[in-house]
Amino acid sequence: MGGMKADSPGTIFSVPYEIAVVRPLRQTTLGDRDDALRAAHYNTELIPQDLIYIDLCTDSGVSSLSTSQLSALAGPKFAEPGMGLAPEGSRAYALLSEQIRQSFGFPYVVATTQGRSAERIWTKINIKPDTVVAGNMLFPSTRNHIELNGAKIIDVITESAHDLASSDPFKGNVDLEKLAAAIEQHGAEKISCIYVELCVNACGGQPVSLANLKAVRTLATAHKIPFFLDASRILENSFLVKERERGYHDRRLREIVSETCAAADACTMSALKDLLVSSGGLLLTRDRGSYQKASMQAFIDGVQLPGVAMELLVTSLDDIFASESTMANRVGQVNYLWHRLSDGVPLVKPAGGHAVFLDVRAFLPHLSPEQFPAEALAAFIYHMSGVRVTKGPPAAPSQARRGLELLRLAIPARKYLRGHMDDVTEAVLNAYAHRHEIKGLKRVEDSARSKYDPAHFRQP
Repeated sequence: MGGMKADSPGTIFSVPYEIAVVRPLRQTTLGDRDDALRAAHYNTELIPQDLIYIDLCTDSGVSSLSTSQLSALAGPKFAEPGMGLAPEGSRAYALLSEQIRQSFGFPYVVATTQGRSAERIWTKINIKPDTVVAGNMLFPSTRNHIELNGAKIIDVITESAHDLASSDPFKGNVDLEKLAAAIEQHGAEKISCIYVELCVNACGGQPVSLANLKAVRTLATAHKIPFFLDASRILENSFLVKERERGYHDRRLREIVSETCAAADACTMSALKDLLVSSGGLLLTRDRGSYQKASMQAFIDGVQLPGVAMELLVTSLDDIFASESTMANRVGQVNYLWHRLSDGVPLVKPAGGHAVFLDVRAFLPHLSPEQFPAEALAAFIYHMSGVRVTKGPPAAPSQARRGLELLRLAIPARKYLRGHMDDVTEAVLNAYAHRHEIKGLKRVEDSARSKYDPAHFRQP
């Protein structure tokens, strides 16, 4: 019509959903927030949810549900008991297994309550004491599980991961020369596995290229070393591959996900990030023996995922793969905030897939590490705006040696509008404009508190 070509895309739709349910947000005063900070001992993680305006503490398990997910919660197809020792007898498990085969290509799946439980089981089965695991700045929980099994981690991530200002599009890549050197130094028989995290959180949610994954696969196969993925952010990684890697711009997201998984022997995954649910972890493998061991361990540990949660996960995967605009909108919202801040505020470059990361050392150069600058900056932003941000994951050893410190603005999927991102922008820009007024914090030592408890601080 009107001269429009038959292959024209027509109108480009920017938001692939409409809002069905809303929750009021409390708009606090400066006095309210001052009281809240004092009560929380200046640790923004301890501030009650009802005193938060916009919460960018995490994107894990807090994304908004779709109407199809709500329907699955309200009326699950099956009312089944726990899976017990016979998961194949669960119809919800059968649905999930088929969805996993179609979406990720793995024939065996163990569904657990959390990604951490999947990691713990998998490392217990595969990581041997007095061995080495080569990784790309792995997530803290992964590192902990590996080290608890008596293995040592060697970071073989590319050097650009430590350069916050570098625009390398794939900072999560494995440095193949470092990996080859580690294999030569320790011997293949002493390397339990190569473990690669997709969209590496520690260096700003930066992706791994498919070319790099395939090269790692080649090295692993040549030396008969198992190759595993932390695939918690596989959809973000695949979307960024589609945007940034030559030869993938016209590929469908499902195809890139499948090709990513094809490089690995197994995956562990938290379903709370990319899969947009509030509970669930997955262990995906091609090896039946490992599957049987993991399934038994999940039963013994009591971490099998309930049937209704498996149905919810199946529904979410249907939603995600039905339209690529879901992931485009999610990554696009992160990209929007990153670009609004990038002209004046020191950020990790380039933009990641789920969060914007502030370079704390460049933001507050007048504060020493002993003054807890990340926590002080988070407290200032909350005090002035009601926006909660928190320190990123604990620094990897190679980051700690370089004095790198990040503050993460994690954006939950389908939860906030562009107006919210504009408010966050104003909050961060205001903090940067007044950065020289931000004073450090002192940690409060209390013998009654465990070292694992969230820290308490005070103003000097």
